[in-house]
Order: sequence, then C-alpha cells, then structure tokens
Amino acid sequence: MLPTESFPKVIICHCTNCKRYTGSSFSANIIVPKSSLEYTKGSPKMYLDRGDRGGQVMREFCPDCGTPFTSSSDDQEVAVKSGTLDEEHRLNCAELAAEIYYHRKDKWVDDMGNEDVQRINGSMG
Repeated sequence: MLPTESFPKVIICHCTNCKRYTGSSFSANIIVPKSSLEYTKGSPKMYLDRGDRGGQVMREFCPDCGTPFTSSSDDQEVAVKSGTLDEEHRLNCAELAAEIYYHRKDKWVDDMGNEDVQRINGSMG
C-alpha cells in the first residue's frame, strides 16, 4: 500500500548495479517507508549486493519470474521499482523528483523526448 496523503515522487537511478538488476538503462523507483510496504501475494526472495561505496544493498525479487521488486540500504526506507505497482498507484506517482548517478546515464536517454522518435501505442508488430 502506498501512502495516500502524498504520493511518492519517482527517482530514476542510472547506477551500474541498478542497470544490471533491472536489465535496463535505468531503474525507476519510488521511495517509501519500509513499514508501508506490503506484498499482496507470496513472499519475495532476497540477495545482498554491494553499492558503489561498498555498503550492502538488499534486493528483493519474485521467486517465480525474477521480476525485481525493491532495493534498500537502510532499515527505514525502501526503493520500490515503479513498474511493479498496479496501474492506479503507478499513475499517482507521476512526478519525477530526481535522477541519481546522472553522470552514468546512457546517452540515448537524453533523446527520449526528441520529436523524431516514433511513439507507438502497443507493440512494434
């Protein structure tokens, strides 16, 4: 469940570990108190990773399909991968607050808003 008094803003992470963890060029996250996070079905698996500064990062993922759920380096807050939220909650978390590890951003990410980019509703096929 997400806090409803004020929906979390999105934080984009461009660090190498998040790119590898998500299999993408960045990770879109919302930061919430750990106490507000509740899994509605099943229990995630977890592994410990190392952050850029050497600290531990706990990463949770679906044991059935491997979908990454969260990353956390402290006991108070957790970064929830925004793509794992149901549509209603994801739409409420529509404001970008920050991009971190910006210096590691893939160059093409700047061009996502380019007017020459094809925008397709649905698949490529």
